[in-house]
Amino acid sequence: MHILKRFFLFGGLILILAACGNGGEQAQAGEQEAPAVYKIGAIYSKTGPNSPLGEPEWNATVLLEEMINAEGGINGVPIKVILADDESTQEKATQEMNRLIHDEGVLAVLGSSGSGESLAMKGIAMQNEVPMISAAASVRIVEPVEESYWVFKTPQSDRHAAERIYVYLNDTGISKVGILHDSNAFGESGREQLELFAPEYGIEIVAIEQYNTNDPDMKSQLTRINSAGAEAVIVWGTNPAPAVIARNMKELGLDLKYIGSHGIANQRFIELAQDAAEGVVIPTGRMLFPEQIPDDDPQKEVLMNFYNAYVERFGSEPTNFGAYGHDNFMLIVEALRNGATTRADIRDYLEHNNHDWVGATGIFNFSPEDHNGLTPDSLVMAVVENGEWRLLDH
Repeated sequence: MHILKRFFLFGGLILILAACGNGGEQAQAGEQEAPAVYKIGAIYSKTGPNSPLGEPEWNATVLLEEMINAEGGINGVPIKVILADDESTQEKATQEMNRLIHDEGVLAVLGSSGSGESLAMKGIAMQNEVPMISAAASVRIVEPVEESYWVFKTPQSDRHAAERIYVYLNDTGISKVGILHDSNAFGESGREQLELFAPEYGIEIVAIEQYNTNDPDMKSQLTRINSAGAEAVIVWGTNPAPAVIARNMKELGLDLKYIGSHGIANQRFIELAQDAAEGVVIPTGRMLFPEQIPDDDPQKEVLMNFYNAYVERFGSEPTNFGAYGHDNFMLIVEALRNGATTRADIRDYLEHNNHDWVGATGIFNFSPEDHNGLTPDSLVMAVVENGEWRLLDH
């Protein structure tokens, strides 16, 4: 009996020690699983034709990484952003996307600046189940949503911009328009949305013309649009071509209202178009002129805090594109701060826990049906007056 008793006592001791040992291993494993750093990838167009978009997005990412880490990181863990320049090409965007996922092992990827580059990255994000937040406009990036499970975006979609333009046209009594769009993904997507919503707003599209991104002259397209009886021309593209079109219109002496897309919402357009920019109207995010936004606007504090920090750090204005960079980064920070520290958890947090989140671009409400989370109200209308963008509506 004593032998059996000693056996069970000994066996019990072994089990207790084993349990303690396993607990210690699990604790150590838990400690090992706690990351030394949160690695995030970001692909923006630092160089190439999209650099006016990509540079402020790049700068915003650098600034916010510095600010977050100076405050102690994410719950004590620093964040490390691995920035990559896609040089405004789909090929480089694809190459960098693969590198960041497979070689760097990032938790999520931000970018890119252009719609074509973002669409090229989208397939890789989906295939590898990595959350991606784009800074490009095309609605195709997040639609159809069942084919965009891992992909989100922060800029207003071209759908929002098209609707905002049509509301403006209704308010000003213009009903006949011509469309002049870039042949790239951004331009094609804009044309699609303009055509889709025209009947709903009573707008007649009398002519549709296109150009290639680097074309030096669009006078022939403008002449055809004017001859078709258009009262306004809607130009859908990013610099430099829209500025060339503005100069072409002035040279031709056309009495057409120039309405641009949100893709030219920066000072660069005015610099390139010079005095031909006067009177150009666009839909835009509020970051283009944060000081003009009313104080009771829910975004005002976010806008001014980011704007002031950016100007102090870089000596230039962030523009709307910097706002996209801000929101891309801070959405990931929000997820990490709330315990979403794996790729799947980040994706799920963005889709299910993002309600009335106030960003620099707008107030976001992501859902399983909407991976953009914005409405046309996130845009205001702006006009060039005396060489500056001015808020049209208050």
